[in-house]
Amino acid sequence: MRKYLAVVLFTSVLLSCGCTKKGTHSTEAKNEMQSIVSTKQSAAIYAIPDAIASYYSEVNFNQDQASLQADLTHLTRAKHTHRLSYGGLWEVLKVTDLTPAANEVYLLYGQKGVLKGENAYARGKNQHGGRQHQWNREHTYARSLGTPKLGQSSTGANEDAHHIRPADVQWNAQRGNKKFAQGSGAAGDVPGGWYPGDEWKGDVARMMLYMYIRYPDQCLPKNVALGQPNKNDANMINLLLEWNATDPVSTIEIQRNEYLSKPDIQGNRNPFIDNPHLATLLWGGPEAENKWNIAN
Repeated sequence: MRKYLAVVLFTSVLLSCGCTKKGTHSTEAKNEMQSIVSTKQSAAIYAIPDAIASYYSEVNFNQDQASLQADLTHLTRAKHTHRLSYGGLWEVLKVTDLTPAANEVYLLYGQKGVLKGENAYARGKNQHGGRQHQWNREHTYARSLGTPKLGQSSTGANEDAHHIRPADVQWNAQRGNKKFAQGSGAAGDVPGGWYPGDEWKGDVARMMLYMYIRYPDQCLPKNVALGQPNKNDANMINLLLEWNATDPVSTIEIQRNEYLSKPDIQGNRNPFIDNPHLATLLWGGPEAENKWNIAN
């Protein structure tokens, strides 16, 4: 059984006649409700899986963009009941980013098929530290780009594992605090910034969207990514919405989200991993996958 929720797809162009709301329906057998709302684009029906329905039970998806964004911020903050220590991140990352063989962790910015060097796709889970051919903790939202800087505040952003990934020590240093920018192919420097790679751009986008929802004053997308500002929200960069739509959620993202949502780890979830379409609902842009589509 799934919980059915209908939501308005608020787009930048509304019907001149406004929105038309249809009736609601319920069945005693399932004790579920559908509330279908039409827009110029289409009606989107969210069928939230039972496993996470209770997590989102207090969020009203059928409201304006600003209110929905505020609700998701409140939820993501309230559910973040356990804060990790910076030192504790090592052991957490050995679980969140573990490969199926259970002896390595995936390396952000790495290339599939590459076994050694800074471009390696994975590395022994215990080969971490600060030396060459080791992995360390990459803050995808670069610490120096926060307002205030992540390491100079008590918000928890500096230790939030939802945006911290294992990365090759040299590759991490080469990225530094460069802003994410458009590119293609493998990860690396591009004019004016850093391209995370075709393999990782969706992961990066959803982590940046999470950071904006979780830390809306400190972790602005415009401070970490280059590109055209979103016309509905000047803090949002459309490139991140594009990456979210074109690079689907991966198995490793789901694995990370499930582990970090445990009450004794962090307790909260990345809503854009649960459903990338939430970004489309909030900021428009390219239509992202709706993982809560009733047809799925």
